[in-house]
Amino acid sequence: MRTITENCYQLQRSKGANGYLIRAAGHTAVVDPGLANGHDAVLRELRDAAPVVGPVTHILLTHYDGDHTQSVRRLQRELGATVWLGVADAAILRRDVPPPTRVRRVLFRLIPASFPGSVTELDGERELFEGVTTFPTPGHTPGHVAYRFGDVLFSGDAVRVDRDGGIKRFFSALNSDNMVAARTTAELQRRIDSGSVRWICPGHNPPAQVRSQP
Repeated sequence: MRTITENCYQLQRSKGANGYLIRAAGHTAVVDPGLANGHDAVLRELRDAAPVVGPVTHILLTHYDGDHTQSVRRLQRELGATVWLGVADAAILRRDVPPPTRVRRVLFRLIPASFPGSVTELDGERELFEGVTTFPTPGHTPGHVAYRFGDVLFSGDAVRVDRDGGIKRFFSALNSDNMVAARTTAELQRRIDSGSVRWICPGHNPPAQVRSQP
């Protein structure tokens, strides 16, 4: 794993999307552990890291896409961790409702993911445990959420993140609702401009120190 800032790391062996690891108030959480074909390597990486960060107690999912979630069912079974996911995305992953657009339905078939054994569903802004909060960031998917750990923001695919820390709305064809995605982008920029966020850790592209708008 690679250190981003104190008690915050990027996994080096996850596949499909960026995976992260944080240690806060006696809890250790993985963010978006990725595709199933990276499961064994991620599990080894987490076990190798345990002497430093402790055993994993939580798995934080930003959204339901398989490149972020495919490995979760097995990881939960092997680690006994609590899984967190936005309520609207949990309904899609559970197959209660279909993805909202044709492109998203095709992607869901191409990169399927299984619903974990149990999920704690997120609705609104709240603290998960001391030092870690979550808030809704819909648009890319209906139930997309972001997680904040101190001055680090895990944004999933809510926005695109440039190497210099600037943010943009995620690719239009891949969003569930582009108007909602635009509002989410504006809200994330507002939080960045407030000075409360120093690092942004996206689902794709490297983590970056944020850039405020002039």
